[in-house]
Amino acid sequence: MGCAASTAAPSSMPPHPTSSRAAGSSKQGPLDQQASSASNRESSSSLSAADPSPFLEYYTLAALCNRELFGPFLKLCNYDPDTGRLQLSLLLITTKAVQQECEEQLRIFWWNVSGTQTAGSAPQPQPQSPCSRGAAECKTEATAVEGIKPVCEACDGIYSLNDGSGAGGGGLTNGFETAGGESMGDGSRATGTDVDGSGAGGGEGTGGCSSWGDVAKGKAANGGGGDGGGGRSSCQDGIGERQRQQEQQQQHVGAAVPLGAETAAGELLYSWRNWHFWRFRFGTVCGETPKRLVYQVSLLPECSYSIAVPALEEPWRMAFYSCNGVDASHILPCEREVAAESALSLWQDLARRHEQQPFHLLLGGGDQLYNDGVFEGPLLKGWDRTQDDRDTAAKAAIPFTDEVAWEVEEFYFSHYAAYWSQTAFKKLFATIPSFNSWDDHDIVDGWGSYPGIINDSATMQGVFRAAQLFYLLFQHHTTLDRLPGDGYWCGPTSCALLHLGSSVALLVPDTRTCRSQDRILPPSFLHQAQARLAALPPTVQHVMVLLGGPVVYPKLPIQDALQKLNDLFTGDTLISVIMQKTGLAAKVTKRFGMVAYLDDIIDQWSAKQHHQERDHLLQTIIDLSAERGFRFTLLSGDVHCAGYGMIHGRGDESQGDVEDMSVPSERQRAADPRFIPQIVSSAIVNVPPPAALLKLLCLTARKPECILKDCVHRMVPLFGPTDDIDSFLCGRRNWCEATLGGPDGNLSFSWRCEVSRGAAEVEVFSVKVPPLSGGSGSEDDCKNSSGQ
Repeated sequence: MGCAASTAAPSSMPPHPTSSRAAGSSKQGPLDQQASSASNRESSSSLSAADPSPFLEYYTLAALCNRELFGPFLKLCNYDPDTGRLQLSLLLITTKAVQQECEEQLRIFWWNVSGTQTAGSAPQPQPQSPCSRGAAECKTEATAVEGIKPVCEACDGIYSLNDGSGAGGGGLTNGFETAGGESMGDGSRATGTDVDGSGAGGGEGTGGCSSWGDVAKGKAANGGGGDGGGGRSSCQDGIGERQRQQEQQQQHVGAAVPLGAETAAGELLYSWRNWHFWRFRFGTVCGETPKRLVYQVSLLPECSYSIAVPALEEPWRMAFYSCNGVDASHILPCEREVAAESALSLWQDLARRHEQQPFHLLLGGGDQLYNDGVFEGPLLKGWDRTQDDRDTAAKAAIPFTDEVAWEVEEFYFSHYAAYWSQTAFKKLFATIPSFNSWDDHDIVDGWGSYPGIINDSATMQGVFRAAQLFYLLFQHHTTLDRLPGDGYWCGPTSCALLHLGSSVALLVPDTRTCRSQDRILPPSFLHQAQARLAALPPTVQHVMVLLGGPVVYPKLPIQDALQKLNDLFTGDTLISVIMQKTGLAAKVTKRFGMVAYLDDIIDQWSAKQHHQERDHLLQTIIDLSAERGFRFTLLSGDVHCAGYGMIHGRGDESQGDVEDMSVPSERQRAADPRFIPQIVSSAIVNVPPPAALLKLLCLTARKPECILKDCVHRMVPLFGPTDDIDSFLCGRRNWCEATLGGPDGNLSFSWRCEVSRGAAEVEVFSVKVPPLSGGSGSEDDCKNSSGQ
């Protein structure tokens, strides 16, 4: 099977049925009816709800709470280490009605603020006249969670400029920021590195947005006195409430853009039904010291947003996460509110860390949301449930009609818009440049690892096209035809190579577009990647490779047996036919005619189908390491636990003695071009594997194995005592923060694992990855600690 996108290139692909119908059909979808009704827009302001539910079994436009604007979503486009130029893009999604009401052209404004400059000493504001449309369309009530303040929907901003009488001249925090040291009538104060909401409300201050957009108790939000740290937040501009908008405009007088700010027009990236995707490109040049880049979009004049920009020689800080969702069908409707509060708690930990020491990159390792519910729609429900080859062939022959495409596209759009609007991380998406790679759940569970008759079917290819459309729009701010011009390569895929400072590069293969049971990477990826990596400047010491599933990971002994079991229950041999006709095969849970969970096994690099491709990948990067002196590090998610593994040279050990071989010292690893560490961080939201499965994986991880001709593949017991079997993997939700470089040239990775489900306390486990050299650093490079 070739690349899915290449089999349906834009020139040959039929137009998206929703686009053609929206333009030429009298049939109106739910959104068109909503947009055409002024009364609907007006009445939506009376809605009172929390964030759209993150755990619905199925999403339609009705889940969006009548909101008409989503974003902003910030993305890293490029960094040039020669010039220090940092290029970013911003995505906003609006209805046509919102855009039409903004008489001026949509624009972005941005300006630099030095790391020590306070908001009170910001450049003299120059009043602008941007569109007054607010960000949120629903009243919102958000219960305060320990360590995280509630958020004003109308103002997700991180940095507010306020020249009202209540604005103080305090300092910028290291993460989310507030304009003044004194309270601005919102109940928070900026005092050093933390914003704790403990300040008293400003008696005469204007009702601007705080660092967390929190509203103080009493009347502090309206400029009156009151205690800080209020636990409820209310959106201040509902749809169509003109009087309220005007009042809010008067309150947010501090949102003016400074004189000399740079500006650029927005680009209409894509139109889908009644929605417009707007892309804004902007950037700055890194200097000798860290600074802040502040931006404001004309559609959101009430708030400005602040981005941490590293100095030229400053190590970048990165937050790495994966598996940002769950299968909602496993959560009872009555439990969804509680589940949402506990499930997103690690995002609150990430936000706290960003406050204390800001991140420069938010790296998504796959499954940024879980789209498995696509087969729960009215027209596709049950399509993925087949019992045998005949049933599978019948389902595969079902055409992908315009009506089905309409339903599928609405699901993906609605799910992205609703899920990425969660208070727990939407401010982070607006203030930390992100870069993402997708995995199966960004499409649908197991995509690419099912039989060819399913992968190549009209329905599955139609589902893929819809998933790819919104993946590229939401996560990469691009479209299929724009990929080459936006810096992506290797055919119709999202493969990329980025600089993260002067000494670190990030290689991001697209491991899904061309996925099949026999292939993970695009056909020409290794050849093109080798040429691009060889051309990197000599300052690059480290290359991180982002892969959905880990290359170094325990292989369950039952994997081969399960694949044989699948052949037994679904094949066309005599015994298989007998088992199917007697009904025995029907007692085994199957999907697309395959034994359940077999797709998860085939999805892994350890599956026998992928051994040759895995070895080719490893040998390519080992050769480049020896030739160019790169230290390669693998970053992966997918498996819902934390792990640390490595590949290293076998030395003089015979193949039979590898099982007893100890972990090489850091000095030995630093000098070994075959040393490839594997960082596994998963999941930030999803649940860990069952305890019995985790135990079995840890038992399998005990013994190192030979790989290639002269290398060893092993897991390292990082997460507890070295003699404890359970220390090989950490079965708790986690994310990973990293410092990329420094005086010693090391990469530092720290897993932040929650102590208990939904708890604020985390346990921290750290490793350092040395550059390829003669060997330096401490022998004790692994440690753990407790943190809040």
